[in-house]
Amino acid sequence: MLVMMNKLCLLALIVQFTAAKVNSRYYPRFHLAPPHGWMDDPNGFSVYKDEYHLFYQYNPNFSFEPGIPHWGHAKSKDLFHWEHLPIAMYPDEDYDKGGVFSGSALVENDTLYVIYTGNMNYPGKIPEYKHYQALAFSTDGVNFTKHKNNPIIKSKKHQLNIKNPKVWKHNDTYYMVLGNSFQNNTLGRALLYTSQDLFSWTRASVLDYSDGSVGKLWECPDFFSLQGAFVLLFSSHGFKPQGDKYKNEFQTGYVVGEFDYKTNIFTPVTEFRQLDYGHDFYAAQTMVDKNNRRIMIAWFDMWGGNYPEGADGFTGFMTIPRVLSLTKQGRLVQKPVKEITGMKGKLIRSGKADKGTTATLTNKAGEIYIKASGHKSLEVIIESSNVTVKLIYNSIHGRVSLDRGGVDGVRRTKWRPHGRLRWLIYVDASSVELFCGVGEVTLSSRFFPDGPISVRLGDRSKAKEFTVHDIKRTMPKPNIPMGHNQIN
Repeated sequence: MLVMMNKLCLLALIVQFTAAKVNSRYYPRFHLAPPHGWMDDPNGFSVYKDEYHLFYQYNPNFSFEPGIPHWGHAKSKDLFHWEHLPIAMYPDEDYDKGGVFSGSALVENDTLYVIYTGNMNYPGKIPEYKHYQALAFSTDGVNFTKHKNNPIIKSKKHQLNIKNPKVWKHNDTYYMVLGNSFQNNTLGRALLYTSQDLFSWTRASVLDYSDGSVGKLWECPDFFSLQGAFVLLFSSHGFKPQGDKYKNEFQTGYVVGEFDYKTNIFTPVTEFRQLDYGHDFYAAQTMVDKNNRRIMIAWFDMWGGNYPEGADGFTGFMTIPRVLSLTKQGRLVQKPVKEITGMKGKLIRSGKADKGTTATLTNKAGEIYIKASGHKSLEVIIESSNVTVKLIYNSIHGRVSLDRGGVDGVRRTKWRPHGRLRWLIYVDASSVELFCGVGEVTLSSRFFPDGPISVRLGDRSKAKEFTVHDIKRTMPKPNIPMGHNQIN
């Protein structure tokens, strides 16, 4: 009992400390992060009244665990200068008091609709939880009212894991894809529902399902057309490594195929492909903006990461928003949104560079552009006083890798440049994102440097161009009032 009381006292002290102020050492300068507390899956990514809105799974009271999720909320005019808004939804109804789980948004007639999963926990019972699909709406983009006839879809006994609705409209019909698991939660699949009014839904088909090699539960699904094809995007867990593939137990990936709106049948033409090859990338969600860009954003963290940022009063942030396109071979290409060019600050260096050339990011945030021979290996080292990240291209084996050191520090995949090697690298306080070529391969990982960050060419490397810019701070420095010290 004494040990337990000591643990509770220690926990209370930690909560009071993190509630007083969020340490900025690992807090991003230009990625969206929570004002404090825990952030995970992006939700409801949308444009409403000419502003980008992004919701997210949020525990406002504690940074060490997701707790009982709320919907956090932020908006932006340019995808980088984010304004934190009041919490959009609380777990305060019978059908969602166990958590306002992930979902999506739809805008019609100046109304912002959000469709989400309500979670109910039943400890000690079988089943221990149930999932319900629910709807809420807002006419000002800030204050939300939950639909009086929620839930709009109830969970059946054989479908406990049925969640994370992504909703869109085609002609006069609304469509919803839901993540699911079946066969006693051993196999994942994606279910398709249709509606004529957003409130009454009918199951239309099973879009696709796992054969056992692509996860036990498909969650955070997305389904969209892109350049004449259809993409089923989802996240899942239960992966086993296959060489350099699936080194994360939790993976986000996609299948490309054909879809018939008359029959609601999806016919895959590719295998499941990883979307990002780094350590920290999950629960991606997309939207289409007024310029008809398909923009994607993902949670820039990982389940089981146990990262030190939690002790600083926050956990998790979002990736750089990325514009998606599709190659003729059915592979997704990811490019940072063009708005990021307006975030560039002081030019630190440019021009040719030989081995050992170094540039320092005094604010721990920057853009690095590398152009080099596609026939020679290359190493770029990102380091501080306590950690080192190595980005390596091996020209002999045609592989690109990210090595952040420590146990399980390496992520690697096949890649060869088309012509000259071109890398675009973004560093932000505790993250690195590498875009290879035109974005055909990306690696996104977290690392936790103390003090200034330097970028250096390896001892056997040279570059035809090595350009480094500061990135301006677009996120306000975190600082919160006292009193947020409850634990869900």
